[in-house]
Amino acid sequence: MGRPSLAAERRQQVLQAASRCLARNGLAGATLEKIAEESGLSRSHVRHYVGNRDDLLLALVEWVQERDDRAFATAVEQAPPEQRLGVAMDHLFGPWFLSVGDETAVILELIRAGQSDEKLREAMMSGYRLMLGAIDSGLAAEFPDSTPAVRRGTAYGLLCLAIGNAVISDLDRPLGSGGLIRVAGEALVAQLGAVTAARA
Repeated sequence: MGRPSLAAERRQQVLQAASRCLARNGLAGATLEKIAEESGLSRSHVRHYVGNRDDLLLALVEWVQERDDRAFATAVEQAPPEQRLGVAMDHLFGPWFLSVGDETAVILELIRAGQSDEKLREAMMSGYRLMLGAIDSGLAAEFPDSTPAVRRGTAYGLLCLAIGNAVISDLDRPLGSGGLIRVAGEALVAQLGAVTAARA
């Protein structure tokens, strides 16, 4: 019987090392050499398991999305319709979104790279659309008579508040985790309710 492949394990090892390097050194400093050193593998092994630097960045986006964006969307979508908005709000404005730690730096570096790399930007956009769609699903369940455009704007506002809070809270953790940002999110949701009621 043959020995099982270590490819998946090594790929995971490289992606974890790339994430740490990107958080610590930024995009320019996350070279294949540094990632290899961080992973404990040779540069040729990094290339073998993940590919070149562009392939590695795309793989890193997919890895982060699988862990975070899809987990968020799945949690919202699997909740009963009447609980979807609450689940989304709990994730966006609770410890889950703030607990990413170094991942905020990784995501910011990937966004920065995506500004000049079309493939990377599209990969980042797929995770963004996934999260936006999950928030919209919660809003649609709560406000079925709302217009898609107003719901989409509200979902965008909620996601912007959560992302901004995650980034800034690294500077002021007590304030960022104090719940005030959720109050702002709830005000956006209340505004959607008011607009929907006015249309009825």
